[in-house]
Amino acid sequence: MSEGDTNRLGYLRELAFIAASLVAALLIVRIVFANEVSQGLSANEGLAGFDFVTPGVVSVVVVSIVFYMLRRRGEQVARLLMSGIMAAGTLSGLLLLKIWFDASIRIPVLFYVCAAPLGYIGLYLSIRSFFGSLSERKTSGFLGVSTTFLGALVGILFPPLFTIVFLFALSLLDILMVDRDVLRKIVGSERYDKVISVATLPLEKNMIGVGDLLAYSMLTVASLRSGSVYVASATIILILFGALITANAAKSRFRMPGLPIPIFLGSTPYLLGLLVL
Repeated sequence: MSEGDTNRLGYLRELAFIAASLVAALLIVRIVFANEVSQGLSANEGLAGFDFVTPGVVSVVVVSIVFYMLRRRGEQVARLLMSGIMAAGTLSGLLLLKIWFDASIRIPVLFYVCAAPLGYIGLYLSIRSFFGSLSERKTSGFLGVSTTFLGALVGILFPPLFTIVFLFALSLLDILMVDRDVLRKIVGSERYDKVISVATLPLEKNMIGVGDLLAYSMLTVASLRSGSVYVASATIILILFGALITANAAKSRFRMPGLPIPIFLGSTPYLLGLLVL
């Protein structure tokens, strides 16, 4: 097999990994909120009265605290963030399971029978990941599962337009962070590579940030709230196309932000639907 064929196969495997995560988030929401999805999940109901200021201020404060802590203890903070995402993904999965049990099964005790071992395994793996005793493969796999559940829950909790605006803001921040090499300046050159290795998922040809994968899942679920699986499917396809463009562009650049192109392309079907409908 030629080097070109090997590269193409590597990119296809990476896209398959991202696609599997997004399709899984879509299926989770379709199953757990089956009735609501068929009615459009009240997509933008209450948006006019939604408090945009509080989430915005909280986000700025949290980002500022994280940057400050990264400057002092880079790798430890990165491990804490990844472990926190694992724990949050575990709790998100349990909450989604509880919602599904309440809606479809009349034996509540079954939820606790299932939740106890699942919760224990999730929190156990999170703690092992923080201390670095979890293998790279298991860490990547569990982070992928965690971002899927967490993205599904967050995407369903907030109005789609708020989610899209929030992701647009993160994309602009991502451009600024990469263009100005902010993270390297914060943690220092000697700790930069270690922090990046902790906060990314190593794929065959590239590395995808855990936050990028979480953002893709949130956008996919937000698009499903239009009530159309076709809009959500188009969103997934455009996110994958954007990820492929980003990967190819990264060949000619040392660094390339992973959010802007997939997020801007992926949000197009939902925004066009709002204009048309």
